[in-house]
Amino acid sequence: MAIITISREIKSGGLELAQRLAQRLGYAIKSREVIMEGARKYNIMEEELLRRLEGAPNLWQRLTREHRRFLCFIQSSLVDAVKQDNVVYHGHAGQLFLRGINHVLKIRLEAPPEARINAVMQEQHLGYDEAHNYVEKVDDQRMRWVKTLYDEELRDPALYDISFNTANLSIESIVEIIAMTVQRPEFRTTENSLRKLEDLSLSCEVKAALASDDKLWNVPVAVKTENGVVTLRGHVKDDKVREELALLVNQVKGVKECQLNLGLSTAPLVKGIYGHD
Repeated sequence: MAIITISREIKSGGLELAQRLAQRLGYAIKSREVIMEGARKYNIMEEELLRRLEGAPNLWQRLTREHRRFLCFIQSSLVDAVKQDNVVYHGHAGQLFLRGINHVLKIRLEAPPEARINAVMQEQHLGYDEAHNYVEKVDDQRMRWVKTLYDEELRDPALYDISFNTANLSIESIVEIIAMTVQRPEFRTTENSLRKLEDLSLSCEVKAALASDDKLWNVPVAVKTENGVVTLRGHVKDDKVREELALLVNQVKGVKECQLNLGLSTAPLVKGIYGHD
C-alpha cells in the first residue's frame, strides 16, 4: 500500500480529510503524536519541541542551527512512525520530510478564504477582521517556515502529486479520488521504495544522534545512506573530530559501514547535517 501526506491551509478541512481517508482505507493517522514520540525518544519536553518547531520564522533565521537540531528529532520520529506503511500523515511538512520515496502520495488541500475565515470566527469567537488577520498570519508563518528551512514555496504544485480545492469538491469526493489514486502502481510499496525509506530512516537516526551529541551537533557535515552504508561529507577542523564522528555513527543501530569523505578545513559547509542530499 502507501503513505499519504496531507499539506493544508489552516481551516481547510485537513483533519477531516485525514480521518475520513483513514477510515475509508483502514490506515493509521499520524499527526501531533509524532512530536510527542520525538520528545520522549530524545528526552525533550514536548512543549519545548513544539515551541521550537512552530516558532516564528524570524527566530528560525536567528537560531538556525539550534532549531534545525530540533527538526532532526522530528524528522527521525516521523520517518520511524510511517515505516510500517498504510499511514495518513497530517502534520508538519510531511511532503518534504519524505520526498524521494516513491510510495508516498503527497496531497495539498486548499479552501476558499471566506470559508476559512468563517471557521476561525466560529471556533475562536472572533470578529471578521481578527479572524482574517489570524488566517493571514498563520498562512504567512507556514510559508516562511518552509522557505527558511527548505528554500521551497509551500504552494508550489511541484511539491505535490494532487492538489484539491474544497470550493470545487466535497471532502467525500476528495476521499474517493485519493482512495482510487493510492491503488495505482506508481504508489505501491516496492522493494526498491522500501529500501529507500530504510536508508532515509537510517540517515535520520544518524542525524539525530549527531544532533544529540553536545560536542558534535554543530559540526557541519552532510549525511547520506545507501543500502545501510552511511557516508559523511564536508569539512572538520581536525582528525580527532573525524574519529569522534565515525565512532558515533558506527554506534547507531542499523549502520553497516561508515565512510568518511571529510576534509580538514575551518571553512563551514553551508547546510551541515540538516541539509538534503
